[in-house]
Amino acid sequence: MPFRFPLNTVLKYRAELEKREERALEQCRELLTLAETKLAEIKAQRSQALAECQRLLEVGILGDDLHYAREQQQHLQELEAQAEKRVAEAKINYDAEMKVFLVARQKREILDELKQSQKDAYTAQQDRRDQHTVDEIFGARPKRDT
Repeated sequence: MPFRFPLNTVLKYRAELEKREERALEQCRELLTLAETKLAEIKAQRSQALAECQRLLEVGILGDDLHYAREQQQHLQELEAQAEKRVAEAKINYDAEMKVFLVARQKREILDELKQSQKDAYTAQQDRRDQHTVDEIFGARPKRDT
């Protein structure tokens, strides 16, 4: 009789939940990476705009151009603040999803360990039965006189 784990259906369900949470975690990681990339782009644009403004101030610039450069700086600063907020939110979501994933993994691993220990016990019991059968067969053999 082969080994049957009575909670095998639950184990399969837990494994599927773990895979689902892993996919959700990967999606959160992608969103976090995307938000960080966007923030880096905005910071680079802001840095370039600031450097260009400094260069124009050294060369000489009209008041309208200075006003435009200042508005551009403010706009980029607002975009940067929004991007930083999105990065922070993405990190919070990622951390929360990581906790959910770890709990799902832990629950699956507990069932895996239970299955393995029950299988080991079954195998040991089966080995004892087999050995007992061999011993009975050997004991039932007629002895030879030599």
